[in-house]
Amino acid sequence: MPLGVDIPVKEVQRYMGYRGLTEISPDVQAKINKAIDMVSAQSHPRIVTKEYPVRVRGNEITIYNDTEEIVLTSEALARNLKGCCGAILLAATIGPACDMLVRRASVTSSADASIYQAAGAAAIEAFLDDQNAKLEKEYEAQGLFLRPRFSPGYGDLKLDHQKDWFRLLDISKQIGVELTDSLLMVPTKSVTALIGIGIDKSKVGCSGCSGCSKHDTCAYSKEDK
Repeated sequence: MPLGVDIPVKEVQRYMGYRGLTEISPDVQAKINKAIDMVSAQSHPRIVTKEYPVRVRGNEITIYNDTEEIVLTSEALARNLKGCCGAILLAATIGPACDMLVRRASVTSSADASIYQAAGAAAIEAFLDDQNAKLEKEYEAQGLFLRPRFSPGYGDLKLDHQKDWFRLLDISKQIGVELTDSLLMVPTKSVTALIGIGIDKSKVGCSGCSGCSKHDTCAYSKEDK
């Protein structure tokens, strides 16, 4: 099952560390184009989402499940969710093909493997952006507006909360992604995230890379430092 959305070339280049006016040789660009084609054709994207009530008090965000309350502590996420009373928890993957392509490439060239890594990272983000846009239309029809998605490990939200996502969404069963003891996901090109639901459209553009506490030092920031 192909990815179903375009993988932006510039995003692949960004994940490779190319920024601004950095010149890319024709040979490297050809390898980037090949990686994009291979990752796109061999991906098997899957996503699971579920809506929960949330409450924000100070830097604490409480997610209400039928059987438990999950408390997240994050100044950045609390700022992102200000004014929200609900949130969508999601998990998505493009499947194991990219990991296989990376392993094959690494046998002969670590540089080629890094290109496939970058193509996979851009692929899962492109898939999520497409799914995000569909959710936005669905919620806007109800007079509701979505905030930028926010993931465990982003800013000051602890990566340990991956365990909460896996439990609440039953991710392993639903989309075939496993969580390692070191809190990494397999397949690696997988993402968990939370998207706030609010009624104030003026808050929709809040946060993003510029709202992250690691913005100034992150090599993959989408915004200028």
